[in-house]
Amino acid sequence: MKSFLELFTAAREVSTPLVAIRTFDPSSTIQSITASLGTKLAELIPLVSWDSIHGLKGLNDSGVTALNTMATDSEMVLGSSVDLPIALGILEFAGEDVIAFIHNPHLVWDADKKVIQATWNLRNDYKANGNMLISLIGIGVELPAELQQDTLILEDPLPTREELAKVVTDTFGNAAAGKKEYAACKNGATPKVVKDAVDALIGLPLFPADQATAMSLDKVKGYLSIEDLWTRKRDIVSANPGITYHAGKETLKDMYGVDSVRQFGIKFMNGKFSPTLILRQDEIEKQFAGNGTDSSGTKGNLLGEWLTWVNDRRIICSLFLGVPGSSKSHAAYCLGGEYGRPVINYSIPGMEHEHVGVSAKHQRTAHKVLDAISDGRIWLIATANSLNGLPPELISRFQVGGIFFFDAPDDEEKLGILKLKIAQYKLDNSQELPDMTNWTGRDIDNCARKSDALGISLVEASEYIVPLLTSHKEQMQTLRENANDRYLSASKPGVYKYTPAAVRPTVKIVDPSARKMR
Repeated sequence: MKSFLELFTAAREVSTPLVAIRTFDPSSTIQSITASLGTKLAELIPLVSWDSIHGLKGLNDSGVTALNTMATDSEMVLGSSVDLPIALGILEFAGEDVIAFIHNPHLVWDADKKVIQATWNLRNDYKANGNMLISLIGIGVELPAELQQDTLILEDPLPTREELAKVVTDTFGNAAAGKKEYAACKNGATPKVVKDAVDALIGLPLFPADQATAMSLDKVKGYLSIEDLWTRKRDIVSANPGITYHAGKETLKDMYGVDSVRQFGIKFMNGKFSPTLILRQDEIEKQFAGNGTDSSGTKGNLLGEWLTWVNDRRIICSLFLGVPGSSKSHAAYCLGGEYGRPVINYSIPGMEHEHVGVSAKHQRTAHKVLDAISDGRIWLIATANSLNGLPPELISRFQVGGIFFFDAPDDEEKLGILKLKIAQYKLDNSQELPDMTNWTGRDIDNCARKSDALGISLVEASEYIVPLLTSHKEQMQTLRENANDRYLSASKPGVYKYTPAAVRPTVKIVDPSARKMR
C-alpha cells in the first residue's frame, strides 16, 4: 500500500485539482508535503494558505508574489480574503503550479453554501494549469455531496513508531546541544528509553508528542519521565468524545473467582495475537438501545460504523454477560493491569451529538486514535446485563472472543472475594462474617466499604445490604435460565449450567468460630 506522501505525489503528477486531506495536525501535514517537494521545488512552487483569521497568505516568496498578482488580476483586496468565498474567488486567478492549503473549510461550508460552489469553480482551470487546492479537514469529516465526486480524499496518518523515535532522540539531542548543564542528555536516549517513550507516545500527532517529550525531560539529569508521557497521552486521548483511559491499577490478584475467564485471558494475552490494548464497552445493550427506532438515524449509523470497524480491523471481541455486580467490568480492568495493557472505555453516548454527522465524526476519530494507539491489536470486552434488543449481526461479532456468562459467586468464591475486600479496606480479619446469601461481588464490596466508612462490623454493615438477587429475584432467575446451555461459564470450564438456588450446594458452618475469616 502506498504511503500518504506517495499518493500525494502521484496526484500532483497527474494535476489533480481538488484534494481533501483528513489530518490530526494540519501544520505537520503542510510541512510533510513541502518537504516532499524537495528544497528547490519548495522554493519555486507558489505555496499559499488560508485560515479564518489571516485570510490568504504566502508560505514562501513565490507564494507571496503569486498572491499579489492574483489580487491585482482579480481586483480584490487581500485583506478581505478572511471571507472564504472571497478567498476562493481570488484563487481563481492563480497562474500555474500553485498549491493552496485551506484550513478547516468544513467549519464554513455548512453555514455558507457559496464555499461549495466557489471550490467547485476551481476544478477545470486548476486541472489545466497544474494548480492544486488542498482542503485540510478533521479526521472523520465528510465532504459535501456536491464535491465528493470531484475531490481526491487522502488521509495523513498519525506518526509511525520510527517518526516518534526520532522526536524522542531529537529532543535529547537538542537539549544536549544547549546549555552546558544539560550535558547529561547526551547519552540519555538509550534504546530502552526510546522504546518506552514511543510506547507511551504512539497515537499522538507529532506536535503534541514533541511537546509532551520536551515537558517530560529533566534536562539537568537527562531523565525522561515515561509516567509523565503516559499521563499526557491519557489527557490528550480522553479529550476525544467517547473514549477515556481507565486510571486504576488492578491486577489478577485483585480478582477472585471467574476462573474460566481468568484462564482464557491469560492464554489470550500470552498468545500469538496478544493485544496491546483492552477496549471496554460497558452495558453494550444500553449503548445501542433504540437502534432501528431512533428517528434521527444516529444509533443505526453508529452501529453500522462500529460493525464495519470491528470487522475490517479483525478486532477480537468478547462479551461478558450476566448478573449485575458479578465482576464483569472488574475482570477487564484486572486483565489489563496484570499485563500492563492500557484499558480504554468506549462510550457511544459520549460520541452522540444532536447532528448525526458530528456523531459519526466523533466515532471515526475515536477509531483512528484507537487504531494508532494499539498498532491494530485490540481486545474489545463488552459487558451486558441482557442481550434484549441487540441485533444478531452485533452478537455474531463475539464468536471468536466468546460470550461468557457471569453468575453470582458460589459460597467459596464469596469467601475469597470477602477476604480480598477485608484486606483492601484494612478491616479486622478475625471478625464474624455476615450472611452472604444471594450476594454478588458488588454486594460484598458494598458491605466492606460501609463497614470501613461507618466504623461498624461486617455483620452490622450487612444489615444495610439488599442484594439484587433478592430485590429482583424473578428478573435474575429469567436471566440465568435463558443463559443455561447457551453461553460459556465465566467461573467453570465449558458451558454455563444454571442450578436453582434450592439445590445448590452450600458451605456448611458448624459453629460460630467457623464463620470467622482465618
